[in-house]
Amino acid sequence: MKKLTFEKYGLSPEKVEQLRAYKILPDKQTLKALTQAYETGKVSEAELTDLQAQLSYALDEAYTHFLLEHNGGIPSKNRVKGSKVVIDRFLAFRSAYRFHSVIDLYPDFQQWGMPIARTPAGDTLVLAKDQQIYLFNHNIQDVEPNPIATSFADLLMKLY
Repeated sequence: MKKLTFEKYGLSPEKVEQLRAYKILPDKQTLKALTQAYETGKVSEAELTDLQAQLSYALDEAYTHFLLEHNGGIPSKNRVKGSKVVIDRFLAFRSAYRFHSVIDLYPDFQQWGMPIARTPAGDTLVLAKDQQIYLFNHNIQDVEPNPIATSFADLLMKLY
């Protein structure tokens, strides 16, 4: 079975050159943001400790480990077994590209939990206070009632 890996989110210098060669670059503002997103450094334990101090609950240990190791990214396996959910990308803790940053999006989702991933349809996966993963449906502006995973580790195990 193929191991789950994560590609760094954004545009590397190599990808920018590929896109230039094919003449399919995004607009200048998006190109700058995606390039800066790729250059975003790793999250520190101190940053996660500061975030945990602001929350009224502890973050899932597997999720904090994931942030420390990968700081978000595009999963090599993106479908969630037992649901219709497809993950486009896991959010970075912080990113130059605001819409891909946990700390920038958290205020919009705090009543449901921590935003951790996005789908191609524009929905958001949320790590709730009960440590389960729910789908925030942007069409109804609320989380779906049934969790798609019982924990972050369970979510990763369900990816295929």
